[in-house]
Amino acid sequence: MEPFLQNQWLWMIILVPMSLILSFYLYAKVSLPSKGIRSLLIVLRTISLILIFIILINPQIRQKSVSLVYPQLSILLDQSKSIADSTAIAVFMDEWKNDQELNSKFKISWYGFGQEVQPLVSLNFKETQTNIGGAVRNLDRILGQSQGLILAMTDGQQTEGPNYAYYKSKNRPIYPVIVGDTIWPEDIAIQRVTANPVVRKGQAFEVEILINRSGSSNLITTQLEAFQNGRKVKTIPVKFPEGATRQLIQTELFTDKLGYQTFNWVLNSIPAEQITFNNTATLNIEAIDEQRRILLVYNNVHPDIGTLYRGLMADDRTEVIQARPNKALSLLEDVDAVILYQPSQEFSELMGLMANKPINTWIISGPQTQWSEISRIQPNIKKELIGVHDALFTRSNPSFSLFQSPWNQWSGLPPLVSDIGQLSIEVPHQVLLSPMIQNQPLNSVQLGFFEDNGVRWVLWDGIDLWRWRVEAYRQSNAHEAFDSFLGIIAKYLSKHRDKSRLKLDYKAVYTQMAQAEFYVQYLDKTDALDLTANIEMRLTHKLSNQVIVRPLLADNKQYKLNLSDLPVGTYDFTVRVIGGEDQKSGQFEIAPADNEFGQGFAKIQPMRQWAELNQVALRDLSQMSEFKAYLKSQKEFLPREVVTFKNLDFIRWYYALAFLILISALEWFIRKYNGLI
Repeated sequence: MEPFLQNQWLWMIILVPMSLILSFYLYAKVSLPSKGIRSLLIVLRTISLILIFIILINPQIRQKSVSLVYPQLSILLDQSKSIADSTAIAVFMDEWKNDQELNSKFKISWYGFGQEVQPLVSLNFKETQTNIGGAVRNLDRILGQSQGLILAMTDGQQTEGPNYAYYKSKNRPIYPVIVGDTIWPEDIAIQRVTANPVVRKGQAFEVEILINRSGSSNLITTQLEAFQNGRKVKTIPVKFPEGATRQLIQTELFTDKLGYQTFNWVLNSIPAEQITFNNTATLNIEAIDEQRRILLVYNNVHPDIGTLYRGLMADDRTEVIQARPNKALSLLEDVDAVILYQPSQEFSELMGLMANKPINTWIISGPQTQWSEISRIQPNIKKELIGVHDALFTRSNPSFSLFQSPWNQWSGLPPLVSDIGQLSIEVPHQVLLSPMIQNQPLNSVQLGFFEDNGVRWVLWDGIDLWRWRVEAYRQSNAHEAFDSFLGIIAKYLSKHRDKSRLKLDYKAVYTQMAQAEFYVQYLDKTDALDLTANIEMRLTHKLSNQVIVRPLLADNKQYKLNLSDLPVGTYDFTVRVIGGEDQKSGQFEIAPADNEFGQGFAKIQPMRQWAELNQVALRDLSQMSEFKAYLKSQKEFLPREVVTFKNLDFIRWYYALAFLILISALEWFIRKYNGLI
């Protein structure tokens, strides 16, 4: 800019004399009554030309100004109900407002916050929600790039919003000041209760209870009790050794009823405990009768029959009934599933009866299998018969997702024998195992699973399963893993009710004082917990129609989503499995509540963590006089001298234009009066 400005004035230096010379030349030979009139006209014309040049070039003058910029001291005061010692804060506020030296060194701004941050007019301490993280973040955004610091005075009790202990400003230091008694009152609380959402009638099921305590580090003892329909069903002694703050209790409950059931857990309060709302929790489960009866039908004796029988019977909830095809006709009504081992012509009458019944079926095929009989009951299974039987090794499919297999050492197993023709399933299905011959994979199914019109099917192409069980024992010195694999197939096959695989655990109404959390459990096709799925929740605030989409994170035996930062209101929600068809919808409410329960007490641990993150010392109200002296002495907080330059017009264009019109009019009248026009 500087060379350009200099050039403007250079042009003016050149053009002013030129204007004078040009004006003199124009009136030099003009006949006028006197020299005074000639001189006046020359001056007027010169001024007119100069004004024209000024309008065209617009020369500017650079103005320098020097000012003092004082650092911004932003004092953020917690106005929530949990602040008990409001008198001490009022005294602090009066002292700092009346300190002339401090106010001469800083530009001091006072802010109050509860749920939102706003300029502080007067102290009230009536806010029922505290969002420390949101208040500091918003104030930091408002202050922008200005020099200074933030002084945050709070008891550290936050009821909603982002965690303040992890916030650090890029533009200014934050000095936390703790208010209240840092020795928290004795409190013991049930953090969560978890169990498998589906349990078996008549059998004990495992429950985990996480209990937290705060306050002193002394030894405390109490009792945890479980109630069902008002009747006490369990009592557990709870003991916290000195210094312990968390305890995970594992126990068992028992139910002899079917269907959905609720267990209420109550943690007996301890002496001097003031906060008791968090001493209760509920557990919802569904009890089912999972005794399975499976019909194993075969025509010729084979070692595989014994392998299947012993492997399936290893689970005491499974009963295996062995029968020849003619005897099996009368047993179909009393079983959950049927295993057809190498169905042949002798199975004709049985399979004709099965064609008219929706019964879950497991087919094991081999060299003696009559594929035309299979087509009678399931035309979606196709086999290209070559007439050549061979040993087929196996390879597993890593994308199989129906259930988690307890046995996965497939590559080390001996081959199974079957026709090498291609076997295919012409409806949507999942393949766990595919055959290989001479280390070359075949485009065929060896072990596949599918559903057709609500009926579950398992297709296993290959016999000599007994060799697999023997090899599995050789590798692991136990039959359990392979038998469990056979048992999980039996679970898949068992009769099932149409029910959602998503189990939701939530409250119809959440108060923000409580820990608002939404729990989901997802079951695979065998009713086992699946923690590998991607699950998300879509929330719609009914009043504002705001849509929020959040993922749920796997946590121990369930998926969890924290709702504590949601605004007050009613929400419609849909929980769905990404990439699947399972979803559930519902509604809950985040209700306004008085969350400031620990009046007069401060959360020192997150405040200390916040101070360490900002690399400053954590202070309290008693240290404010020393801190004020510290601020006055710090060179980094001294006022800064700021030099600014402004470019001002030498003369505004509209003034120059007005003068030009006036001068030109005067020149015109003089010329007219003297007969030059």
